[in-house]
Amino acid sequence: MSDQLSLALSLRDEATFANFYAAPGSVRAQATAALVASVDTREPLVYLWGGCGTGISHVLQATCHHYLQAGLTVQYLPLEDVAGFDPDSLLAGLELQSLVCLEGLEHIVGNKPWERGLFGLFNKLRDRGNSLVVSAVKPPRELGLELADLQSRLSCGLTCHFAPYSDGDKLAIIRFRGGRLGIELSEEVAAFILSRGDRNMDNLITSLRRLDSAALKAQRRVTIPFVKEVFGW
Repeated sequence: MSDQLSLALSLRDEATFANFYAAPGSVRAQATAALVASVDTREPLVYLWGGCGTGISHVLQATCHHYLQAGLTVQYLPLEDVAGFDPDSLLAGLELQSLVCLEGLEHIVGNKPWERGLFGLFNKLRDRGNSLVVSAVKPPRELGLELADLQSRLSCGLTCHFAPYSDGDKLAIIRFRGGRLGIELSEEVAAFILSRGDRNMDNLITSLRRLDSAALKAQRRVTIPFVKEVFGW
């Protein structure tokens, strides 16, 4: 693996399926089930789209972790970080990977060398029976790709829209992730955190980690008074 790709492969340890909450029957649950199964089914293409803070980045990296745990090879590329590189050299040989995950397809829209490179990569991966998972902020036909063949290829896979989280979703996630950290949060405490804290999901999870650390240090239960004390609310 080249130094460029080694730098691009930056999976977060906590970004696993075990740490991801998806309401039963939701699109997120269906998408994660398909991605988990893709280790065996080798789904040729999964296209996830939605805005920032909808869980897409977590799911992409969780898929990589899942493949690695199965003893397969993966490459994760955040396109926002690598779009300035030459696609011919960066993508060379990636068809040999069992899974390639590309995050942020919108960052290469209109870049003809990159669009051609991704079109070729998809075809090579498919021919070898390997998988491609991509994400973007819009569905394929609304992304504005200049290469019609690439748009057509991206439109033929499994496409899943991750809608913004509702307040109910966020409450469930706060309690779920709190439980994963080892702190029991009542509905009342979770609702208080959501009402007073930053409503961005990444920042909410960061707040939970801070709360967990403070609770362990103080050896106290997480109550509303304790939350107020930790965050100064």
